[in-house]
Amino acid sequence: MRTVIFAAAVAVALSAAAMPGNDGPYTTTHWTNGQYAQQSSGIVNIFPNPASDRVNITFPGLTGEATVSLIAEDGRLMRSMNIGDTRSVRSVMDIGSLENGLYLIRVVQPNGLDVTRRLMVAN
Repeated sequence: MRTVIFAAAVAVALSAAAMPGNDGPYTTTHWTNGQYAQQSSGIVNIFPNPASDRVNITFPGLTGEATVSLIAEDGRLMRSMNIGDTRSVRSVMDIGSLENGLYLIRVVQPNGLDVTRRLMVAN
């Protein structure tokens, strides 16, 4: 009986967390290109994910300069760009020429902050 009650409680909690506008870990936003994107509410956000042509990178929890790197699953550096000031910035990285697969986006600041996010490329 406990298992049934626990399973029902988990199902209700998961369905509530997935609802748009909820304060769960993801929010759904409508972008001008007509697609919906999931945007994580962290210090570095990437969206859409999975992506096919380009990926947006925002830095709501950062200020100052940063280096953004795109790293393949095998550790190869695919792209790198320097951001002069991350405050209120949205960077767009072109990924249309990449093979399908899992990549890492790594953001490093001179103060020692090092944040990594996973990106799925699906062309």
